[in-house]
Amino acid sequence: MGRGRYLSATWRMTVLTLRQGYQDWHVCLHFDSIAQYRSPDYRTDSHFKMAAKSSNYYSKALMFAVFLSSFHLTTTMNLLPIEEQLIWISNTDGVALFRTPILTLLPNGDLLAFVEARKYSSGDAGAKFIAMKRSTNQGLVWGPSEYILDDFHAQDGVNTGAVLFDSDTNTLFLLYSYCGHLANCVPGPDSQAAGSYMIASEDFGYSWSKPVNVKDLIPGVTSLEPIAFGPGYGLQKQHQPNKGRLIACGHTSEYVVRTMLCLYSDDHGKTWAVNKRFYSIPFNNTKVAHDLVPGEVQVVELPNGTLFMTVRNTHGYRCNCRMQMVSYDGGETFPLRNAFFDENLIDPNCFASMMRHKDMLFFSNPASTSHRVNMTVRWSLDYGSSWPGSVIIHEGGNRPKPAGY
Repeated sequence: MGRGRYLSATWRMTVLTLRQGYQDWHVCLHFDSIAQYRSPDYRTDSHFKMAAKSSNYYSKALMFAVFLSSFHLTTTMNLLPIEEQLIWISNTDGVALFRTPILTLLPNGDLLAFVEARKYSSGDAGAKFIAMKRSTNQGLVWGPSEYILDDFHAQDGVNTGAVLFDSDTNTLFLLYSYCGHLANCVPGPDSQAAGSYMIASEDFGYSWSKPVNVKDLIPGVTSLEPIAFGPGYGLQKQHQPNKGRLIACGHTSEYVVRTMLCLYSDDHGKTWAVNKRFYSIPFNNTKVAHDLVPGEVQVVELPNGTLFMTVRNTHGYRCNCRMQMVSYDGGETFPLRNAFFDENLIDPNCFASMMRHKDMLFFSNPASTSHRVNMTVRWSLDYGSSWPGSVIIHEGGNRPKPAGY
């Protein structure tokens, strides 16, 4: 396991592979960095990704798990060390903290990593860049940081975000919020209006459009509050209903009027619509412990076209576990009657990530009811009805928050 001293910011990294026969699943654990790694026997013809993320309160760590080979998992696997590679390190390049990472694989084979580069402090509010790095050889080598968004000296600026790719038009979208923590918004010479924004790229992220306020792309809408998308990825539906639809989901910031909502587009991002919101309970009231307050989300599409979402259960309604939601109409509604609380997925009130690969779901979070520790990856063979397999990739030791984002 990694050891080091925070003051020196020098850490030894641990990388694990879960091995079953000749098939390997690679997991990277690290501190003070975003890491992506490779196995000496990686395969170039089969790969996929997972945004399993972790953050250390003291060492300001970020973690990705990236999968580089085909496999079929059971509940019995071995852990073997392999090698690792740093991508970003906090307190470098004039950036205090890199946090809330996103990783996406493009059809041309490029890997793009996005992250909030928090300029002056570790706080969620405050001035930031959105930084991006690219690998053109499946993560063996990463290019330099590109700062694709800059909020200058904003008191409360940009926040990632959801990345999604339209395979019909080869367009990459990044949706993000500006001034998401409304109480901290202070107008200034560089300020934008508080809201939800989008940039797009038609050349796999080599160049980006100017930011557009998404409200201007929603017919009949004159205002739209900042949406905390993800942080993670949106998707383009691959199955009916609404095959081809683009969708990205998130939540609004203010606790009193907190809602969970999605934006979707059926014309390749030219115009967007807002789905039927899921409201916190009680709505328009001060929240207390155990109220129903949705938080950060990640949505996946199942093979039958159903959208399956995992939601941060911010105030521990019914349990310290994940709230799971289902949509049968392409994301236009996530009805309360379809929601359930999965007590097998214990959670300390934190972000979690989920992805589907073929007939399997993968889920990662700090597996604890009270602390951000025990960063764990689980897998399901029945699309989230049960989670028979799991592996702890970092226990956390005596650090208060070794896992989270």
